[in-house]
Amino acid sequence: MTDHSQRPPRPRRRPAKAEADRLRRDAVIIDGQGVGVLLPTALVPPPPVDGRAFLDRVLEAGISAMNVTLGISGIGMGVDDLRSMLNTVHGYLCYFELEADRVIHVQTVRDILRAKREGKLGVIFGVQGLSSKIDNDPNLIRILHQLGLRIAQLTYNERTPLGCGCLEDPDTGLTELGRVSIQEMNHLGIVVDLSHAGERTAREAIESSLDPVVVSHANVRALCDHPRNLTDDLIRALAGRGGVLGITAFSPFCETTPGIRPDLDAFIDHVAHVADLVGIDHVGVGSDLFEGESEVRFEMFFRLRYPDIVRHYTKDTAYAEGFDSVSCFPKLTERLVQRGFAPPDVRKVLGGNFLRVFRAVW
Repeated sequence: MTDHSQRPPRPRRRPAKAEADRLRRDAVIIDGQGVGVLLPTALVPPPPVDGRAFLDRVLEAGISAMNVTLGISGIGMGVDDLRSMLNTVHGYLCYFELEADRVIHVQTVRDILRAKREGKLGVIFGVQGLSSKIDNDPNLIRILHQLGLRIAQLTYNERTPLGCGCLEDPDTGLTELGRVSIQEMNHLGIVVDLSHAGERTAREAIESSLDPVVVSHANVRALCDHPRNLTDDLIRALAGRGGVLGITAFSPFCETTPGIRPDLDAFIDHVAHVADLVGIDHVGVGSDLFEGESEVRFEMFFRLRYPDIVRHYTKDTAYAEGFDSVSCFPKLTERLVQRGFAPPDVRKVLGGNFLRVFRAVW
């Protein structure tokens, strides 16, 4: 009989919650598309939940940086032009002054690391649809960069002077103005974001960019057949140039059973699919959580104009159950651990992969 008395004790696996709490403390958590810390036009934070202010909940969740949408497209109603862009820039600059102890304007990777170190929120300026903000003049991209723009989405859902959105049929691809704009963004250090782009436009933009690009908020079409989601071939092309796909909690993109509201596990199914397909280095989180959404905008603007995007979901079911507010980021971390993602991989998903792209581009 073998004597087991001299064997060293088997190390006990840390419980998932304890491991998740440690990872959340250590990780640089970046929401690749957090939508808004201030609501457009009104320039006020999203409303409190259970008496807790939005910024308080963001900081409690451990989020170090968030890409926010400037201007109107993708977040508000009205004319999406340079002036609307400048109005929101002004609002955020004022907010940075008012909340200097808790909020940082991110212009470099060092700013994100400082936000993490000091327990603050880093706000990254982004746009959803670039051409209207620059009046189709690439010279203005330099001006917006000086104001802090660091991520720019080429299109929204429609055709623009830069290329085609995901709802355009046919997708005629990237335009010459789109190529020139990408060249300017590469030169200045602005991340090219291909969320909402059509398949051909996205592929040609990936090929055109000298730097890695991102899709800040979209999911996997193989799991959810939706025009806003990416085919496996496009995910491979994105990863082949060092890019990152931010998985979103938006229910119409996240469901894995057609017509059934997804949950947190469905969200992680999309993360796992990308990791299995192209490697863990190319997937992150772009929640697309818009806690300031109004019934008026959702029902009378978004649903009426984009029924193929919203489908049967309502304002109350628009996000995956269990990941419908910024307060759910700790749950996400815990569930990633429970699903068997190794600690280094969890850190990459939570923000490390986006941070790598930002280092390369900025």
